[in-house]
Amino acid sequence: MPWLDPARLDESAEDRALREELRSLLGGPAPDFFQAEVTPELVALAEDLRREALRRRNTSRRKPTWMLMAAALPFALLLTGLGAWGIHQKQRADVLAQDLARQDSEHRQQLVAVSDQLKNERQAREELVRVIQKEDPKGVRRLGKELVIPVDRNAIPAAANTQQVKGN
Repeated sequence: MPWLDPARLDESAEDRALREELRSLLGGPAPDFFQAEVTPELVALAEDLRREALRRRNTSRRKPTWMLMAAALPFALLLTGLGAWGIHQKQRADVLAQDLARQDSEHRQQLVAVSDQLKNERQAREELVRVIQKEDPKGVRRLGKELVIPVDRNAIPAAANTQQVKGN
């Protein structure tokens, strides 16, 4: 407790007497320490006290390494887990990208094959039209651009208990 501590105002008389006796035994300065003369013994004692306080301050703040590692363990596990999850997600994304690239190339190949097939069918149709035109010029009228499928209406049987409203 320092000399100028306000808590000393509430000290008992026995505590003050004990403190004065201890100060006289140690050869400490008088309570008015600004007027006390400084001796080499007091300087050495102050230096020893300062050194001891510095040593205690430095040693008391150090924590064992295993405690620091134990405190950092949850963070390390969290970072390791996030890293593993990220690597897994990247691998999944790479596999999906490869699948998409493969499907894209397959679709392009199919598109080229279908376009070639349509081109061949158009050429075959044009040649058929040319052949028909050479043989019969009136045949062109029969070949329209639309495809007409003839339907035989008599092939459909009439439902039972029905009455025909309009004739053919």
